Amino acid sequence: MAQNVIEFNYTLKNKAGEILDRTSDRPMAFLEGSGAIIEGLEESLATMTAGDSGEVIVRPEKGYGFRDESQINTVSKSLLPADEVKVGDFFQAGGDQHAPVVKVIEVDGDEVKLDANHPLAGVDLIFDVEVVQKRPATEEELSHGHVHQAGEGGCCGGGGGGGCGC
Repeated sequence: MAQNVIEFNYTLKNKAGEILDRTSDRPMAFLEGSGAIIEGLEESLATMTAGDSGEVIVRPEKGYGFRDESQINTVSKSLLPADEVKVGDFFQAGGDQHAPVVKVIEVDGDEVKLDANHPLAGVDLIFDVEVVQKRPATEEELSHGHVHQAGEGGCCGGGGGGGCGC
């Protein structure tokens, strides 16, 4: 099956109707099968064509998963990269850009309880979506595993010069 690039606008809400996220000044674009968006949303968008719109409900098993209590750990405050630590703070759990982000959920003296669950784990996600464009991916996009959008000055927003810079 040929992979497509899908551009879409969305508004993400929770069950209470509160807006959690939305596209802003331009549609979001992704390469099908690249893992760039959650599985449940990608599956629904794959069945739509340009101009289609509707509501997509993504359950936790196809979204950010269910909460996992084993992802909550207590560590020494001295291990965190800040002098002041308070409930609600977020930290990256390591120097790698792909390291998980953890949230401080409790501070008790020199001990800090961290939650590595995604903030939307266990939540039904309600997307209002509109497919703006659906096109076959280019060979370059397929080889790099991500979308190259026109007007970005080259791949990944780079400075141009013809090369991707990925």
